[in-house]
Amino acid sequence: MFLLLLAHILQSPLLAVQSCPALCACTYGNVGAAELRLVQCSDPGISAVPVNVPADTVKLRLEKTFISKLPRAAFYNLSELRFLWLTYNSITSIHPSSFVNLMALRELRLDGNLLSSFPWDGLRDMPRLQTLGLHNNRLSSLPAHAAVFLPNITYLDLSSNRCVRYHRFC
Repeated sequence: MFLLLLAHILQSPLLAVQSCPALCACTYGNVGAAELRLVQCSDPGISAVPVNVPADTVKLRLEKTFISKLPRAAFYNLSELRFLWLTYNSITSIHPSSFVNLMALRELRLDGNLLSSFPWDGLRDMPRLQTLGLHNNRLSSLPAHAAVFLPNITYLDLSSNRCVRYHRFC
């Protein structure tokens, strides 16, 4: 009977939600009365976005890894995500649909990567986004059409990029 109960617990979806990706640390933090899951992955051995990040994650930090590309729907199962920090990695490209289903996201930080372009139209998948950090990349301009996708942005950091004279953020 005990083995049957143990097998049932091990197959439980609740246990799967509690698992943490390899090379990452999962903790809970308090915001008011709520206890929210935080996941931090900052191991140089990580070269791709982990696929098994718990679905109830509210803050995900993938920092100082060798991630170079963000594929389509990279964070699709993280609909509760409010904070996504992808800082100081090796990201050179972002698929325009990387941020699909991030309806609750309020803060996106991509500081210290190798981005020479950014998929501005991908921001439409994040209607609550208020903070966008693109500091210290290789961006050379802010295209005029980008403003359409920044309606709720209260903080936009484009400093320390490759600024070409006469462009909008130079």
